[in-house]
Amino acid sequence: MNKDYYKQQFQKNFDDLGFNINWKLLDLEIDIHIIKKSDNLFSQGKLANKIYYLHTGVVRYVSVTDQGKEFTQAFAQAPNIIGSTRAMVTQGPALFSIQALEDCIITSFDWQLFINRMSLDTEFLKCYVSFLENIFIKKEERENEFVKESAQTRYLNFCVQYPNLKDTLPKQQIASYLGITAVALSRIRTILKQ
Repeated sequence: MNKDYYKQQFQKNFDDLGFNINWKLLDLEIDIHIIKKSDNLFSQGKLANKIYYLHTGVVRYVSVTDQGKEFTQAFAQAPNIIGSTRAMVTQGPALFSIQALEDCIITSFDWQLFINRMSLDTEFLKCYVSFLENIFIKKEERENEFVKESAQTRYLNFCVQYPNLKDTLPKQQIASYLGITAVALSRIRTILKQ
């Protein structure tokens, strides 16, 4: 696989945010990961100290309770930066797993080496702040949706946001993302079909 091609795709994701980043600083080796459907990029409780870029495919962020109950926290579709900010920054274990929902091509850089190099560039730092702001905005909107919206509205929003996933994912994964049971999701779908 052409590592230069994948590195350029990674850089383009940041460039598309409108910043003039000095990518000459990024002279690090890029790792390529081919993740098959249903396999994990990394697992809950394990180290995940890399910054990952999803070139192709769809993944879900999934947490499992001590009792074995699964919760889908988020979905990410290519192209996208993915990973655990907490695990990267603290160099500690991830609180969730990232699971491939279809075959994926993912690249990564060691986080500590990456941020040490790229923090020398003020344009990158501005871009990174903007990127984090977008993550926090989405997180705040999702939390607000859970507090203020009905399960039916959350499902309709999911269908708008992820039209290609609503008919392909198992009901349980969608339901856990919405914070409801698979039975409740079936009822909502029945009501909407009428």
